[in-house]
Amino acid sequence: MRNQLIAEGIGTYFLYLIIGVCVTPPSVGALTPIAVALGLSALVYACGHLSKAHFNPATTLTYLCAGTHPPKATFPYLGAILAGAVAAAATLPWLKPAGLSEVTALPLQQPAAWIAEFLFTFALMWVILNVAIAKGTQNNPFYGSAIGFIVGAGAFAVGPISFAAFNPAVTLALCINGFLAWSTLPIYIAVQLAAAAAAGFLFRSMHITEPSERINQ
Repeated sequence: MRNQLIAEGIGTYFLYLIIGVCVTPPSVGALTPIAVALGLSALVYACGHLSKAHFNPATTLTYLCAGTHPPKATFPYLGAILAGAVAAAATLPWLKPAGLSEVTALPLQQPAAWIAEFLFTFALMWVILNVAIAKGTQNNPFYGSAIGFIVGAGAFAVGPISFAAFNPAVTLALCINGFLAWSTLPIYIAVQLAAAAAAGFLFRSMHITEPSERINQ
C-alpha cells in the first residue's frame, strides 16, 4: 500500500502542476490540452503498474463501483491524491508568482459547465475502465495514451466552458489557485462523482470483468 500511495501522490502532483503551469499567464494557450494529454499519458505509464494510476478521486470511485478496488484502500487513496493536488497548488505560486496575480476565476455558465463536467468525466471514466481493466484489452500497450487522449480531447472540447477539470482533486487545486471560484467546488465535485459512479456501475452491469479480476490489488 505504501508504494501505491506514493505513486498516487507523485502522479497527482505532477498532473496538476502541468495543468497549473500551462494555464497560468503567460500560458501556452491552445497547446495546453496537448501538454496535459502528453503529461498524463507519461504519468499513467509510469505509475500504472504500481497503483493503477488513479490521480483522481473520481477514478477511485469508478473502480470501487465497478468492483475492482478494495473498499479499505479507498480513503488512503483519496488522501494521497488530494495531498498531491494541494501540494502542487502550493508549488505553483513559487513557479509563476506574477502570472497568478493576473488570474481571475473563469466566468461559468453554470448549467453548461455542470453538463460538460458530467459528460466528460463519464467519458474519462469509461475509457479508463475499458482500457485498464476490461478483459478484452488486458495487458495492452495503449492504455496510457488512451487516457491521455480523452483528457486532451475533453480539454479542447469544453475547456472554455468548465475549465475541463473532470477530477475533484484538480478542481480543488484550481480553486486554491483562483482559476475557479470556491462556489463551484461543491457542485463540481458532486457532478464529477455522480458521473464516475454511473460509469462504474454501468461497466459492472455489463459484466466486462471476470469475477477473478475483481478487487485483485
